[in-house]
Amino acid sequence: MDKKACAGVRQMLLIGLIASIVTVVGGEVPVGWTEYPAVEGDHSGMLGMLIGSGKLSMLQLACGVFFGGIGIALQFYGFEGAARLVEASGNRRSARIIRWGAAATAGLGGIVHVICVGLMFVCRIVNLAGMTGLTSIPEPVLDFALWLVMPISVVFMPVYYAMCIALFIAVIRGRTCLPRWAAVFNPLTATLLINALPVLFPASPLMNALGMANMGIGSVLTFGGMLAMLPPKKEGAI
Repeated sequence: MDKKACAGVRQMLLIGLIASIVTVVGGEVPVGWTEYPAVEGDHSGMLGMLIGSGKLSMLQLACGVFFGGIGIALQFYGFEGAARLVEASGNRRSARIIRWGAAATAGLGGIVHVICVGLMFVCRIVNLAGMTGLTSIPEPVLDFALWLVMPISVVFMPVYYAMCIALFIAVIRGRTCLPRWAAVFNPLTATLLINALPVLFPASPLMNALGMANMGIGSVLTFGGMLAMLPPKKEGAI
């Protein structure tokens, strides 16, 4: 790959890194920073999350929509940079899968996030946090989740995970210029680690915010790590 193309990959990874930081700080942490009460009944974990989401302020919800919706879509550039990095080593099949994931992130990722924030708004509107003795999810909230959140998530998430796996395999097999251990710079790494935190630490707004931001933090880890591991510019190669 020539120097101009190398510079283009660096720029894309940098844009993706900035976009993912904006996503985490401005769009995901605000809508996760709340307490999820412990409840009993059907789908107790989900119900507690929805009750906690009903406590969010309009400012938190607005930040989630604006910064999350824009930041996630712009992460496309970072994943496209990763695809070009993989493609430069001749691994076109993995690069193609990563590009599908990048396109899904740009076209559907932000939409999924905004619709999820819309679900939180519905929880606020119906005053879910003010209801006492709840043992099941109210019908308006359940309908919004089943008919709006679930369908588009079912389309987006498999493509996203396929992209993450393809990137991991390409790096761990030495099909990029990065060292094999750099495969840890992957969105799934952050997701697995953050999802394990509740086992080690008590529930808190911070833990809930980190859980809400696990995909964004994964993007920060991926783009930041890949940028740091790229060979120096003076060598004229990625």
